[in-house]
Amino acid sequence: MEISGYPHYENVCSNILKFYLNPNEEHNLGDLVLNSLIHLIDEDFRFDLDFEEIEVIRELRTINDKRLDILVLTNNYAIGIENKIFHHLHNDLADYSKTVNSYCYNTRKPVCIVLSLNKLTSPVDQNLILKNHFINITYDQLFQNIKKNIGSYLRSNNSVYVHHLTDFIRTLENLTNKTMEDRALLTFFRNNSEAVQELTDKFIEYTNSIYKKVNELNNILPSNEFAPSVHRQWIWDGRREGQKKVALVHDFKISDTYHIAIDTCVDINGWEIQLFGRNHQSDDYLYNTMCNDNDFLPKALDNYERNGRLIFDKFNIEVEISTVAQSLSELLNRIEDYKKRAEERSMITPAEVQ
Repeated sequence: MEISGYPHYENVCSNILKFYLNPNEEHNLGDLVLNSLIHLIDEDFRFDLDFEEIEVIRELRTINDKRLDILVLTNNYAIGIENKIFHHLHNDLADYSKTVNSYCYNTRKPVCIVLSLNKLTSPVDQNLILKNHFINITYDQLFQNIKKNIGSYLRSNNSVYVHHLTDFIRTLENLTNKTMEDRALLTFFRNNSEAVQELTDKFIEYTNSIYKKVNELNNILPSNEFAPSVHRQWIWDGRREGQKKVALVHDFKISDTYHIAIDTCVDINGWEIQLFGRNHQSDDYLYNTMCNDNDFLPKALDNYERNGRLIFDKFNIEVEISTVAQSLSELLNRIEDYKKRAEERSMITPAEVQ
């Protein structure tokens, strides 16, 4: 806490960085952190501990009276560091760049860094960084370099500060994208609990209205009229198994061996009519025998989408249920006709159908 100085997390990180970036501080880790950072940008960077002077400044007042998180001045480099942990990049990088360059007299070279927890990927941020000659370095990149280089800096008299540095690294590594998103989400829930609850109730009401359409479809297509030889027509509710879909299921027995099923599934994304075999043998029979029958499918097998199942048809959620019913009834009729043709060709015996 003597190092960090302030309770605000970005300030804490910047104060810890200032401490470890300065090779002359009491951590006795020399230029470990300084080299690990700057070598990510300039492989020719060198700092001579015995002969060079260094100054590490926090909250540097800029030309336009703003604040740059850290400025590191060596004999040969002016290194400006803007530290971003939680916030979007909304800083005046043009001002920061001019300020860093104002320290580059004689042969001193400017280096401008945005050090962030995660890579800044938005076009606005990337354009701002590029336009003002900054380079985005992530903490992960810095930490990987520190871990790679630390072996040669270990001494018996710096073990305490090695431990502090390791703890700092571990703390920031735990702040993954997911962790930060979860924190932001929890804050949003806490501040908007009534609106979230109302929205949740409306969403549940909406999804339930979608799932009820399967019951309507079941009533529109009674098995005795549309699938007289179906072994079983039933409704599968995936919500009981942690899935967010419901399906009208038709199970057909082509024989004791071959069991073919149709799942007409619905969820918030829409409808899918899926055709598949209940076991490996049935799958082989479906694709290698049934689908090779020219009268079974309206199109060649290669024209159908497959994701482990044959997608006979699909519709968006706004479609009239009568449209889904028409497509499903066509497939049911094709299976009924196939079974009759199979019996007539003696591919199976009537006894097997029973």
